[in-house]
Formats: sequence, structure tokens, C-alpha cells
Amino acid sequence: MSRRFWIPPIPLAAGIAFQCLAWSLVLVHAVHPSFGIELAWVHAVALGWLTVVALAVLLHVIPGFTDLAWRAEDVARGTVLVICVAAFALVFSFATSTPGGVAFAGGALAVAIVLYASLALWTLGGRAPDRRSAAIARALGMVIAALAVTALLGGQLSLGYAWADVRLMTVAPSHALLGIVAWLTVLVTGVSTRTFRPMLGTQSRWPAAHVITGAGLFVGSIIAAVAAPWSPMLLRAGVLLAAIGALAYIADAADILRRAPNPNHAARAFVSASVIWLAIATALAIAASWGAPVARAAVVIGLAGWIGQMVNAHIHHLGVRVVSTFIAGDDDETRPWTLLAPALSWTAFVTGQIAVASTALRSMGASAAFAWVGGTAGLLCILAIVLNAAHVVRAARALR
Repeated sequence: MSRRFWIPPIPLAAGIAFQCLAWSLVLVHAVHPSFGIELAWVHAVALGWLTVVALAVLLHVIPGFTDLAWRAEDVARGTVLVICVAAFALVFSFATSTPGGVAFAGGALAVAIVLYASLALWTLGGRAPDRRSAAIARALGMVIAALAVTALLGGQLSLGYAWADVRLMTVAPSHALLGIVAWLTVLVTGVSTRTFRPMLGTQSRWPAAHVITGAGLFVGSIIAAVAAPWSPMLLRAGVLLAAIGALAYIADAADILRRAPNPNHAARAFVSASVIWLAIATALAIAASWGAPVARAAVVIGLAGWIGQMVNAHIHHLGVRVVSTFIAGDDDETRPWTLLAPALSWTAFVTGQIAVASTALRSMGASAAFAWVGGTAGLLCILAIVLNAAHVVRAARALR
């Protein structure tokens, strides 16, 4: 394997490990419910699974989408490995209620993520070859800047947790809004506008929807994050603006799904579920901004439902394409759905939705039985995906 590709498999494997850890924590919550376990779950998903994998993928997406070569690429790759280790330390420290560990891991994560973001922004600030590449570079720069601010707020929160200082903890809602919306959600909505065509066989016919989605989600989440500690009215205004962006994306995605001719039914099902979870998370976020006790459920559904199921959709199409072309060469024309095991794909789909729904209900105060169901279903979903990946490798080798 060439030097260019030797690091990414490590964070990708770490992403799977963090998923296993997250659903195991749901099982732990059934026996020993605590706020520390809840914080550990959120960071295992948002940071260990989704962000680590996103940063690894961006190592290739940034030059691929913008034609801008990474500056100090080896340093950027190294920071991803540091983030993997520090994220595990943070999750472990939350789960075991170790304040010193939270402070150390939170500080290390803030430094590593800000360093990665600085290198990415330095790279994206270069001269792009055309207007389209420049526009993509600007969009990526905004979401990466949001990630950097999220990390800095996380560093502050880790100190507040360690020192039991309530004043430092007031930025917790801002940290969550920036991390889940301005960073992960805007990134996923932006990337999916390019990946829906190969995954679903068609693309958006409403160009304005992408603009409304990006502007509404990003600006709305920034307003809400700034206002969260001091102005409930501005917070609600920001959430409503972000909701408009989410609704534009939902309507556009629904139209794409309705017209999609691609026979990869598993990927299509995961995209459909993801969009439905986004709609539910949006409704819950609006309700939470008006005082309803549903913020925890909004976080669970936003992370594991909306973003997690969209990642699973990409695994069941683009992930299969990566494996098949790696084995058979870049000229390979094998359709992804011919390499997948349908029984495993649908097992992953069903158990994935059960895991999200059960965990969300548990976060709203449902009995421990829902945690047992959610954690078990989540682990079964990962197992089905891993077994399906092994099946894809065998099938691709047989075709070669």
C-alpha cells in the first residue's frame, strides 16, 4: 500500500470501534444510568465515530474537490491519529467520572483539532483553479472553522467539568449546536449533494435548495450558538432559521428519492431513514428551544439517526465502490448492489433504526428495557455491516 493510503484505515477502523463502544455504553446505561455515561455516548458518536472518520476522509476530499494540495499534509495526518487516541481517553474519562482525565483529553483534543483546522484553512486559502473549486473551498473552510470553535468550547467545558465551575459550563448548548449543526450537519448536507447522483442515480433539480440549506443551517446555528447562553428569543430565532435550511434539504432529498432509478435498495432505504430522522430531530430541536424536555432525544436522533444512517447509506454504495475498485482496479464497472449480501444489508437497516428509536426513547426517560434493546440492536447493526464488508471483499475477488 502506498504512503498516501497507509493512515486512513486507522481512523476508519477507529470509527467502527467507537460505534461498538457507543452502543455498549447504551447497555451500560441500562444498568448504571448516569450523566457521565450519556456524555461518553455523545462524544463516542459525534467525536470518535463521525468526526474522526470525517477528518480522515477530508484528507482526500479537500484536494479531490478543490484541486488544492494539502500544506504540511503529514502533520494533518498525524493530528487525526492524536484525535483518535484523545477521543478514546475523553470517552473513557466521562464514563468513569474522572475529572482530571476529562480535562487532559479535552485540552489535547482542542489543540489537535485546532491544528488540523488551521492546516486545512491554510490549504483552502490557496488559489483555486476555477470558480467552482473556489466556492467549494470556501464552504469547506466555513464548516472546518466551525469545528475549530467547537473544539475550543469543548476545551473550556472540559475544564469546567474538572473544576466543577458552572460559569465555564454555560457554553454547553453552544458547543452542541456548533458541533452537530454547523460542523457535522452542514458537512453532510454539502457532501451528499455530490454523492446522491452516484448513489441514487439522479440529482437535485432545485439548485436554490442547496443555497437555502447551507445558509439556513450555518447562519441559524451560529445565531443560536451565540445567543444560547443569554437570549432565549434569539436562540429560538436561530433554531427556526436552521430548521428552514433543514426543511429545504428534506424536501429536495424527498424529491430525489422519489425519482431515483438506482436499484441499490439498501442505500436508498438508509438515505430515506436518514431524512426522516432529520425531520424528527428538527421538530424536537424547535420544541427544545421553547423549553420542552426533549433536547437529549434531539441529540440522539440527530447524531445516530440523521447523520449515522446517512453514513451507513454511503457505506452501502460508495464504500462498496472503493473496495471493488481497490481489488479489481479503477476501471471496474461492477455495480455495488451485486456485491452486497441483501440479508445482511436489511439486517443492518432494521437493527439500525431500532437502535436509534430505542435509545432516543431511553433518553426521554423510558425504562431500562429500551436501553437493552437499543444497545443490542446497535451492536447487531455494526456486526451486519462488518460481515457484509467481508462478503463484498470475497465477491469482488471472485469476480476479478
